[in-house]
Amino acid sequence: MGVKQNFSVPGSIVRITMQNFMTYIHETFWPGPNFNVTVGPNGSGKSSIVTALCIGLGGDISSLNRQSDLASLVNNDAKSGEAMVEIELFMVEEKNIIVTVMLYNNGNPPWWKINGEKTSKKELKTLCDRLQIQPGNMCQFLPQDVVRDFPTMSNQQIFYNTVKAVGDTGLIDTYDRLKEIQVEVEQLEDQAETKENTLANLERKEKKLESERVIFEKRKNLEERKTEIENAIKWEKFKTLRKQVKETRDKERSLKSRIDQMEEKQAPIRDFLETYESKVTTMREQIEQADREYSACCTKVEEFDIADLEDQLDRLVEQERDLTQQEHSRLQNKNRIEREIIELRQHLAKNQMDPETDTKITELSSKRSKHENSLQRNEQSMNEIEFHHSTLKREVEKLERAEAQLQDKKNRKLETLRRENPDAFNGVMWLRDNRDMFRAPVHDPIMLTLDVKDRNFARYVESHIGRADLEGFVCEDPDDVNLLTKQLRENLRLRKINAFHSSPDPPGSFAHPYSKEEMSKFAFMEYISDMYSAPDAVHAYLCRQKALHQVPVFREENNFSAQLKHKFHNYYIANQKFNTRKSKYSGELSTGMEDIGSRKVIRLAATVDRQEVDRVVAELEQKRKQFGINANRQTTMGRTCENIKAEISKLNIQIGDLRAVKKDFSSKQSELAMKERTLEQLKEPKFDLNSEREKIRAEKRKVVKLLSEQMFKMRDLTHNSVRKENERRTLHLAFQNIESENSENSERLAGLNRELETARAEHTEITVLWDRDKRALQEKHSEARKATGILSDDVKYKPPEAWQKRFDKLGSSDENVLAALLDECESELKHIKKIPDKTIVDIEAMKEKLALAREEKEQMETDMANKTHEAAKLRRKWINGVEALVENINDRFGSMMAELGYAGQISLSQGKREIDFSSYGVKIQVRFRVGHELQDLSKGTQSGGEKSVTTAVYMMALQELTQVPFRCVDEINQGMDERNERAIWAQLLKVCQEHQAQYFYMAPKFPYSLPFNDQVTMLICNNGSVEKTGHKVFRTKQFVESARKGRRR
Repeated sequence: MGVKQNFSVPGSIVRITMQNFMTYIHETFWPGPNFNVTVGPNGSGKSSIVTALCIGLGGDISSLNRQSDLASLVNNDAKSGEAMVEIELFMVEEKNIIVTVMLYNNGNPPWWKINGEKTSKKELKTLCDRLQIQPGNMCQFLPQDVVRDFPTMSNQQIFYNTVKAVGDTGLIDTYDRLKEIQVEVEQLEDQAETKENTLANLERKEKKLESERVIFEKRKNLEERKTEIENAIKWEKFKTLRKQVKETRDKERSLKSRIDQMEEKQAPIRDFLETYESKVTTMREQIEQADREYSACCTKVEEFDIADLEDQLDRLVEQERDLTQQEHSRLQNKNRIEREIIELRQHLAKNQMDPETDTKITELSSKRSKHENSLQRNEQSMNEIEFHHSTLKREVEKLERAEAQLQDKKNRKLETLRRENPDAFNGVMWLRDNRDMFRAPVHDPIMLTLDVKDRNFARYVESHIGRADLEGFVCEDPDDVNLLTKQLRENLRLRKINAFHSSPDPPGSFAHPYSKEEMSKFAFMEYISDMYSAPDAVHAYLCRQKALHQVPVFREENNFSAQLKHKFHNYYIANQKFNTRKSKYSGELSTGMEDIGSRKVIRLAATVDRQEVDRVVAELEQKRKQFGINANRQTTMGRTCENIKAEISKLNIQIGDLRAVKKDFSSKQSELAMKERTLEQLKEPKFDLNSEREKIRAEKRKVVKLLSEQMFKMRDLTHNSVRKENERRTLHLAFQNIESENSENSERLAGLNRELETARAEHTEITVLWDRDKRALQEKHSEARKATGILSDDVKYKPPEAWQKRFDKLGSSDENVLAALLDECESELKHIKKIPDKTIVDIEAMKEKLALAREEKEQMETDMANKTHEAAKLRRKWINGVEALVENINDRFGSMMAELGYAGQISLSQGKREIDFSSYGVKIQVRFRVGHELQDLSKGTQSGGEKSVTTAVYMMALQELTQVPFRCVDEINQGMDERNERAIWAQLLKVCQEHQAQYFYMAPKFPYSLPFNDQVTMLICNNGSVEKTGHKVFRTKQFVESARKGRRR
């Protein structure tokens, strides 16, 4: 019944058809888009509708707290053994979606269809998530038994279900992870405690064996040191002897080689000495004869001389050559100069100099001087313009840096939004490209459009506004809110999006309750609404929703501060936040206090001075204009200077050309005169060359004839003298060689004999010593090798590397020092008792157990610290969302309970430890009688009706925090009296109307004369033995008319 209404919310229920499902054989319901009241006697099938919606949309049967398996939902009279539920869901821009589920009583699993095509439960859940249908959400599906059991839930169960119902997936995922970390930390704590006890027991046992262990360690170290010293001595003795044997071997080989060499040298010497005397006598006679003949030849050669004739001939040849050369040079120079004179005369005839050249040079120089003076003046002006230009450039760059720094603060706020709420950040990016879609201005999230005037104010502004509002968009048109949320939430799938409507009322519309003069005695700083600058719409929203124009901030507490709680509901003193509440029953004021000093400013940390931004932008624009004007002046002046320089260059070229012509003409004239004088001097020769040459040749013939005769004589004498000299020298050298060779051979032979005798004696002695040392070396090497082994098969004369390092640590390789160290170790060992082997084994085992236990304990402590740090990091972000959620529910719950004439409070309860996340709960406290204190909601404290009222109000308080297409509440009026039932009914109507949501209200009855309006649709359930083949067989309207007729009869 009711006026026909149109559906508007995607996912709303348009039709429900049930076949062989629980009490229904074949029935179809057509609910309305708003408030649907299902009424009927017990057992008529009201709860079956809730069950059909839950199971048909993929819900879990356990959430209904009634049936235990799906087979029990099939009607017992169904011959086919199967049941069917078909649900039609409304869609805005596409065809309605029809979801069908088939159930069986033979143990076969159910299966679903979407628009006639078989689908999996996972795909159905994806569809429900898209339409925000949550069958397991107690805010959407509140079955009859859940209503009854709600007051018996623990605070933790209520908290989890509330967060799951209204919180975003991030909150619930973080909460699940925090509880997992809690379990892990508690397990680690138990393990650490057990390990601590184990470690203590081991340490006590170790302490008992401590004295024995110390003695054992000391004796063990001494024995190891003794072994090291002994082995070091063995290797040092081996090395020393090996070096000695090596030296002996080398010496033996050297002596043997020397003996062989000396014997080889003696043989040729003995042969030479035997033939010496006969050779000497013959050689002396030959030498005396050769000396006499050589002396006679030398005397003749010395007396012969031709030097005078040679000198005379050389002088005549040189004189003839000089005369010929002089004449040849004269003729060449004469011809060359004659040619050059002709060329110069021709050049001067062709290139006559202009008589006006000097006048032109003077005129051009004067003109150039004027241009240079003009250029100097222009360049001076140019320098002044360039200096002014560089000054303007520096000022522009300085202002641009200041503007960039201010813009960087805005970008840091945007980066903070991206880090804290990626969905809102993506929404801002989308909005910047799509603002033209909206009727009126749509402002970025408040944290981006709001600029705090002083960074010290940021803590108060951010604390009071809260995260949800700071990350929310503000629309000046109400329709733009729906359009924006649809685009961001549905099309872009951005879930954490908040959007608000606010008219752009001017700041003057929100007057402060008290003037600054009235507030001065309280150490007044500012009202929060004066601490920032923001667009009018944003400012109006904050004043209307958060009343920032009525929240003052005081510098410090003074004697008048106690009066503030009577003037303001919220105010700040230094780092303390105060809020006052007046009891509706007793009228008493209660004041709450919160320390915000430790809160970190995140979203408003980057403070942007709006006045400074405007000033910098305006000044930058002005400087840029000046910069442009000055650049034009600079360009114009530069062009003028270049023109003047070009004119000066042209004049320089003209003057240079004239001066070059003048200089060339003068130099050619001087060169012509000089060459004409030289030609006069070269016309005639200074002497007769032929007669002079004939005289010299006659003299040369005479001298050559004499010289030839003397040369023949000289040649014969010289040949004879040279031959005699060679014979004499040959004999002398041969004799000297024989004498020298004889002397040397005698001495060498005597020396070789002495050396040979000595070497043979030494060789015999060394051979005996070498044989003895080789045997000793083998014994030492065998002894050292048995003690430590060797470095490798290839290197057998060195100890292993590990032993060598231990030998190096002894500090010395001297055998005497090592022997002294060995005596010291043996002396200490004599005074230390020997520990039994069993005690030693116990000590070693105890050390291993202790080391392992300490390592495990340190690892556990590290793991606990890491887990605790991870939990603290997650909690910091998570607790803000939870506290804001609980605060919003508390405000709504308290106001709704107050409307009913009762009192209610929702608070967040926490565990004793910060890590105790499983103890987090929602505490519901209510008061139904004046004069009583608030009491926790529990099974035995409140009456059945009071518990139902509390449950209903709590569910409605969650209403505005969730966005689902429909809700079901089954017999939520259990135990209520008529007054409460009427009041809850009125609130349900109000909530349904405010949020345009589809409701299914199930009740067996309700009081008479309840208020109905056009949004109410009545669904009446009847029961009886009626066979129906379709939903059109039975009509309520016909049934009512038949009943009226029967009543008239």
